[in-house]
Amino acid sequence: MLSASKLRTIILRRAAKTAAAFDMFPDKGIVVVGFSGGADSMVLLDMLHALSRRWKKRIAFAPVYIDAGFIALGDEARKKLEDFCRARDTELRIVRDHRIADIVESGRSPFPPCFTCSRMRRKALMETAREIGAKTIVLGHHRDDLIETFFLNILFSRRISAIMPRQELFGGLFYIVRPMILESEKYIKRHAAMRAFPTIGKNCPYAGDTRREWIKSLIARMEREYPGIKANILRALFHPKPGYLWGEYAPLAEKLLGRE
Repeated sequence: MLSASKLRTIILRRAAKTAAAFDMFPDKGIVVVGFSGGADSMVLLDMLHALSRRWKKRIAFAPVYIDAGFIALGDEARKKLEDFCRARDTELRIVRDHRIADIVESGRSPFPPCFTCSRMRRKALMETAREIGAKTIVLGHHRDDLIETFFLNILFSRRISAIMPRQELFGGLFYIVRPMILESEKYIKRHAAMRAFPTIGKNCPYAGDTRREWIKSLIARMEREYPGIKANILRALFHPKPGYLWGEYAPLAEKLLGRE
């Protein structure tokens, strides 16, 4: 098994290469970091802090926790998160937006709960970014999120698309970047555990009973039966063959397939 220092080096190096390859960060200014208190966001903030000490960039990171109103963040958990951020030279912002839980639990949204929640959390992050003068928002999505979303889009949204490492929104008003998009969930969680990061549990009543969990289980089974399949899927995203896809015939879909 990799040592804690070796594992940290691997994650840090990959994040640095990914950030540079996709030109993720500005030379200066404020950058918002989506911070949930889970392993992904804690490792993300820790890596960003380490990277910033090497950069010539003058960036101030602003970790933001979105209180969506599902389960209250207790005083002890809040202090753990605040101390973690403070140890990395930044202050945690807690944004209360209980409209998210209200809409999800009311069933008013026509979309699945996780999709609705994710979309509204991102909107809250963008509103916070606008308030503090930031254009870049960093999220802690990893390789497994990327592969799972790819399958979710194919199987349930009827489209071939994936998470982008750098995503421009509203004509450049905001940029969402994901420097850990090529790192495995296994490495990230192991690193958080080995460093004893004070992670908090998921504060969502829908956790563990979603389409994403089903997809995660399906991909894990495929990986067990055919080791290396995740790596193959990831590489496939870098090698699309548009000439063998049917995008040019999209206007004919309803006519030929009907409403299946």
